[in-house]
Amino acid sequence: MSVTRVVVFRFHRDPLVCQARIGLVRRLNPGVGVHGVFGGPGGLRGGAFRLTGRRALGLDTLYMSRHSGSWNWKNGDLVLLDWYRDVGHRLRFDVLHLLDWDLLLAEPLDRLYAKVPAGAVGLTVPTPLSVIGDDWRWIAGDDEAREWHDLLAFARARFGYDGTPYGCLADGPCFPRAFLDDYAACDPPDFGNDELRYPLFAQLLDYPVVDTGFRSAWHCPQDDPYFNDLGDRNVEWETVAAELAKPDGRRAFHPVRSSSRGRRARSGGRSSWIRRSGG
Repeated sequence: MSVTRVVVFRFHRDPLVCQARIGLVRRLNPGVGVHGVFGGPGGLRGGAFRLTGRRALGLDTLYMSRHSGSWNWKNGDLVLLDWYRDVGHRLRFDVLHLLDWDLLLAEPLDRLYAKVPAGAVGLTVPTPLSVIGDDWRWIAGDDEAREWHDLLAFARARFGYDGTPYGCLADGPCFPRAFLDDYAACDPPDFGNDELRYPLFAQLLDYPVVDTGFRSAWHCPQDDPYFNDLGDRNVEWETVAAELAKPDGRRAFHPVRSSSRGRRARSGGRSSWIRRSGG
């Protein structure tokens, strides 16, 4: 049975990179809707995106979050739920893919996510907190630890939660429509962040979680040049091109914060194709 997919593209900066990334998503996934969520600050930049962003970036719709940029960054799942309540629930789809502007996916979604069943929540490296370690930023600081304990208290009081808590990377998750319906109905609090809430609420709502496979393991330095969440470790285009030239190379990269436009690519290979496509 075919799966109807939709993309929510989340961004807050670099319109030229976003335009190229959206164009690549469309070329690889013809017929898949791409809907934007702007999570940056207001002011002149926000006003410019509101007026021209949808058409300039090639989006089907553009949703402007009502919250601050820092809140949006921390609570990507809650912004997604705002979008779903206002816009998404009217769309026809089975699976939603949440793609950030600096995530580069160089293969069609149905192939990249082939191992994630349509009824499962797809997360990147879902890992027990006991394995992640106490130094993870979302549970390490005083404020973060307090919010995490408040979130656990909410889960225990409302759902009787006594499971093993997990964290994940909020890069490239996918969700069945039913999960979004159930998650929105829970009206989750903004304690913690999305990388804690995604796996927790999948447990609370009894949805299976399947790893996207974009990264081998949480603690895997060998993966860092290709897929990381370190903030200042940008994936180089030479690295992307080398992987695309391999029949069994990687096809998911994060973060890629520049466009490939104007960069020399290997003739005849996948790297030249992605250059032409504006990735």
